[in-house]
Amino acid sequence: MTKGIVQVGIPVLLAVGLLAGCGSNDTDAGSSVSPTTSVVASSTMTPGSSAAEVAQVDPNTASESQIQAAFEAAGVSNAGKWAKEVGEYGPYSPDTISDTLTKELGKYGIDQQTLNTILSVLAPQ
Repeated sequence: MTKGIVQVGIPVLLAVGLLAGCGSNDTDAGSSVSPTTSVVASSTMTPGSSAAEVAQVDPNTASESQIQAAFEAAGVSNAGKWAKEVGEYGPYSPDTISDTLTKELGKYGIDQQTLNTILSVLAPQ
């Protein structure tokens, strides 16, 4: 039952957070809102995912817990371990993230499907 709550709860919380950030009716021209992390909605299909959108995070600005939550929402098993490793080997650029993580996570025997899912969730800026 806990697994079901996590699988449904995390994506719902991410969606609510995204919608809350977009729902401002503030008309004060002097105020501005700046996000603390980048989360991008993507329709990229990953192995084992459904047609539901997968949230992407910038591994250079997201916390380890935010990366872990995104991995869990995408169905990555042992998401905490992989989030920790991703945090350890940063910072990343869009051009080097795939090669860097293939090399570094490969040291831990990551399977190709898990690596592909992790790479689909990460979007360095």
